Amino acid sequence: MNDPAGFATRGLRLALVGDFALDAYWFLDPAKSAPSLETGLPTRPIRIQRYSLGGAANVAANMAALGCRTVHALGVVGRDPWAVEMIRQLEGRGVDASGLLVQEDGWNTPVFIKPHLKGRESNRFDTADYNRLSRRTENALFGRLERLLPRVDILVVNQQIRDSLHCASFRRRMAWLLKRHRDRLIIADTRDYGREYRHAALKLNEHEARRLSGARDTRKAAITLYRRSRRPVFVTRGRRGCLVCWKGGLAGVPALKVRGRTDTVGAGDSTLAGLALALAAGRNPVEAARFGNLVATVTVRKLYTTGIATMTEVRRLARGRGGGS
Repeated sequence: MNDPAGFATRGLRLALVGDFALDAYWFLDPAKSAPSLETGLPTRPIRIQRYSLGGAANVAANMAALGCRTVHALGVVGRDPWAVEMIRQLEGRGVDASGLLVQEDGWNTPVFIKPHLKGRESNRFDTADYNRLSRRTENALFGRLERLLPRVDILVVNQQIRDSLHCASFRRRMAWLLKRHRDRLIIADTRDYGREYRHAALKLNEHEARRLSGARDTRKAAITLYRRSRRPVFVTRGRRGCLVCWKGGLAGVPALKVRGRTDTVGAGDSTLAGLALALAAGRNPVEAARFGNLVATVTVRKLYTTGIATMTEVRRLARGRGGGS
């Protein structure tokens, strides 16, 4: 493939099930801090607040921005303002958010709240660690997924939060579903459950690949994981690009050089979006990794946001590097 971005995405249909989240950036400015009338403690004034799509929501937004015809979002949100904001942003990007089910009790919409003071991020607030998926919500979600799967070009499975959506019963059903539909195109990006989702292609970072495989060397880790499943394995390596193991062998796909400041939050999400689109368009795993690298290179240049890349930006970048390799 001479041009890594040289394929059409407009006819593609994708489904994405996973941890749909918001990243909240709160920029504090203590200049107007004052004692609280109720507690006497100093207030922490917020000068600026921004909300970016995170986790599976960021993957979905990137796939839509890259021109995908239909992106089906499947996940769980709470009855809270965070869900309203997330769905507003997703639908504004053209994502079908009707599969984001509301669970009234025992569930908070996942939000990663990042306070910044004097240019530095302080302790993060997370809302989803105590979520408990109800059987009713789980049944409804899998019902939707079963109906959608035959109608999409690829299924993407995302897991970032341990034991929230991906609780034990959910994982058992997901593993069964992946095995039953192992002839379908499926890719999973999972921090903790790659062994259980072995009937899907895997996208991992180096730490996750070594931990899952038991190998100390990243190359050996990729080979071990491929041999277990006989499905493509993509190992992201930051500035060193992506390592791909598939039926064609083991290949390193170099990253593009990036000048100036970068923000790597969400880089894995944008890489996954690029991988999924390229695979759904019929590209081989090495070509898909090249496209994923391009998408991530666009997004890491966007500061204080999880980052969304358009196909116009990706193609401009591809042309700037001589049309690919």
